[in-house]
Order: sequence, then structure tokens, then C-alpha cells
Amino acid sequence: MKTEAKKRAVFFDRDGVIFKPIVMDGRPRAPHSIVEYKTLSGIMPGAKEAVEKVKALGFLAILVTNQPDIAYGVISKKEWEWVQSQLSSIPFDDIFICFHRRDDNCECMKPKPGMLLEAEKKWNINLAKSFMVGDTESDVLVAKEAGCKSILVDAPYNSSVSSDMRTHSLSELSNLLS
Repeated sequence: MKTEAKKRAVFFDRDGVIFKPIVMDGRPRAPHSIVEYKTLSGIMPGAKEAVEKVKALGFLAILVTNQPDIAYGVISKKEWEWVQSQLSSIPFDDIFICFHRRDDNCECMKPKPGMLLEAEKKWNINLAKSFMVGDTESDVLVAKEAGCKSILVDAPYNSSVSSDMRTHSLSELSNLLS
């Protein structure tokens, strides 16, 4: 019996990578309402095309995102679901979401690697040949914890964060994958 070869994946953060971040006091955050999404956020230019290119290169495209805002009471579940539904045009192979609060001490909230490890098991992923695309130190740390390479999307709030690679935009992402 032949063993199936392990797959490579590109993990994407949501806010600041796929969605434009809302920057408050120099820190990025997710939209807290439909109005905020429509007026201050939205899908990043080139996000859909970047995911399509990643898949064309033979990688799985997987979204991994911390979304504790319902638990903190800053967005209703109904509004969060509407915001999340805006991803429907982007062809992710899978989506992993941590809804916990920071003080819940779960294993899935980035920078802990739980979501990436769950994806590894579900999809037979070789993490050493995979990438995490993010915009914060938490995204870089989860990549390191899981054993994959980190790619930071440049933003004014992350200039002091070190990562394996950096990109100015998602349109350049496919050039970094090897």
C-alpha cells in the first residue's frame, strides 16, 4: 500500500492579510460591525488572485484566524457571520477559526499552533514545506511554533517585526513560495 505524499500549504491570516485591517492606536483589528467592514475594511486588493495562484502552484490555501470579538461582546454573532461571509468569493480549501478569548488559554489561539496542527492532521500537510502569511508578530510566532516559514505582509504597524520573508503585497506572494 502506497503512502500518500504530504501536501504543502499556505496558511493565511484574515484581518490585515485577506481583509484590510482597521488600525486603531497603531494596532490592527478586525471590523466590529457590518458598517465598519463596508467603510473601513473590505477585501484586500489581489487577495482572491493570490489565493488562486497559491493553489495553482500546488499548495493548499487555508485561512487560520483568531476571532474572539463575539466572546468579548464587541460584535454580534449575526454581524460577524455577515462579515465572515464576505470571504465566500475566495477559494480557500479550508478555514480554521479560534473564537476563544485570550484568557481562555486554549491551544488554538495564535501564537499557539493548534489550528495549524489540526490542519496538518486533517489535510496530511508537511508543515516544514509550508508557509504562514500574516501581518503581526503572532502570525510569525505561530509559524515558528508549527515549524513552517513566515511571510509578513508589510504594514506601518509591523515594521519592527522579524519574519522569514516579507512582501509588500499579496500580488508578490507567489514569487516567495519555493
